[in-house]
Formats: sequence, C-alpha cells, structure tokens
Amino acid sequence: AWLASWRRAEAVARAALDERLDAIEVPSEPRIARDVAAHAPDGATLVVASSMPIRDLDRVAPARGRLRVLANRGASGIDGFVSTVLGVALNEPGPVVALAGDLSLLHDANGFLLRPDAEGVDAVFVVVDNDGGGIFHFLPQAGFPASFERVFGTPHGREVADLARLHHLDYREITRPDEVAEAVTEAVDAGGVWLLHVRTDRHGNVELQRELTGAVHRALDESGLS
Repeated sequence: AWLASWRRAEAVARAALDERLDAIEVPSEPRIARDVAAHAPDGATLVVASSMPIRDLDRVAPARGRLRVLANRGASGIDGFVSTVLGVALNEPGPVVALAGDLSLLHDANGFLLRPDAEGVDAVFVVVDNDGGGIFHFLPQAGFPASFERVFGTPHGREVADLARLHHLDYREITRPDEVAEAVTEAVDAGGVWLLHVRTDRHGNVELQRELTGAVHRALDESGLS
C-alpha cells in the first residue's frame, strides 16, 4: 500500500509538471532537461553538468530505462565538464548527449582542443544559456541587486556560436521548446560534435520553479495524497 501510494503521487506530480511545462511558449530550463532525458536515444549516455542542469534533471525527468546518467562533482562542480563528455564519447559505444549550462561549457571550453587524431568523436551538447550563474538567484544574496550580478550572476556576454566556429563544431540555435527533442535526434544521427544552443532567462526561471512547486502541491492536495 505504501509503494502504491507513492506511485500514485508520482503520477499526479508528473501530470502537473508536464501540464505546466508544455504550456510555456518559450524554452525553459526544466523543460529542456525533461525533453533531453526523455528523448535521448535508447542506449545513450547522458552527461549532466552541475548547478541547475542536474537539479532540473532530478526534479522533472521522467523515469525510463536504457539511459545511463553521469555527472561530475568536484571543488566547484563545473571543472572539466567538456573534457568529461568527450572522454565518455571516446569510450562509450552508444550515443553521448550532454546537458550543459553556459558557464560549465565556457569553464572548460579548451576541452574542445582534442588531440588531432581523435577522429570519429560523436557528442551532442545541449547548452542552456542564461548568460551567467542561474542557481544563485535562489539564494538570499539575490536580494542585493547592486552587487549580485558582478559577484554571483557573472554574466559573460559570450556567443556560443562563436565558440562553435573557433573549434569547428556543428552548431544549431533552438528558439522553440518543441524543437529540443527533434534537434537532439538529428544531431545524434548526423554524428560529430554538436552545440545545440538554447537561450533562457535566469530571472524567469526562479518564478517558474516556484510555479512548478505550487502546481505539484495543489495537485497532490486535490488528489488527497499530500
């Protein structure tokens, strides 16, 4: 009975999350994480960056089989993310998809300087670009805007497309939320190293996360499962 109640609660929460995420007409960080996890090919390895991507995945990704999930932890969490993804791609027989924030990508951008003889490396990076460190908006220091952006938001103003050109990577900008799944499938099928670039809004993400929490709580209350 205990297990059955948790499964019912999961189904109710899942429906509430999906309904809210599907109603948003612009790309959102939780939906990107959900769709990447849901539509990565069977047998793929999903490498997830620290900070918001791994938290979004934990919160909204649907349960599924035939998907291996890897993530780094370290002194600052984002160290060496690009190198980790490419290292996995060199050793895994199946497709490799990465869910990256813009800072985790830029922090290890030189990881794309892979040795010249490493041909046939296939990896698809889905880059969630909110121009800075979005996780800090959930902390009390966000209430001090005068210094917050410089110290915690750390906007970089860099273009992911320029990074792709520098390292001769395939690039696609995604502007609609329903494009993510299709773009991942097409990039995996094409092969090579891809940057799938999705712009999001750090400030709006905080409000959305609160809306998702409220939607789940209301759905559980209405179902009598809270």
